[in-house]
Amino acid sequence: LDLEIDPAFRERVLLKELRWEDYYKGPKPDALIKGNEYWEFGKEVKSTEVYIKISLGRKNGPALCMSFHRAERKIMYPFK
Repeated sequence: LDLEIDPAFRERVLLKELRWEDYYKGPKPDALIKGNEYWEFGKEVKSTEVYIKISLGRKNGPALCMSFHRAERKIMYPFK
């Protein structure tokens, strides 16, 4: 709501616009799914830097978007 986007817009960002250059950190151990990992990304969405956290999800299941919100601090991109 804070970004004034709907789920379809968010899905488009995740599936079509997120690039390797948007990588921030990871992999890190996923506390919710043992043995799993997650990665952190940042992306400019509607002139706002957004923090994105993505997990591999459960075995044989889809990847999970764990976080998608306005960045709380400046993101440092190691590949930009």
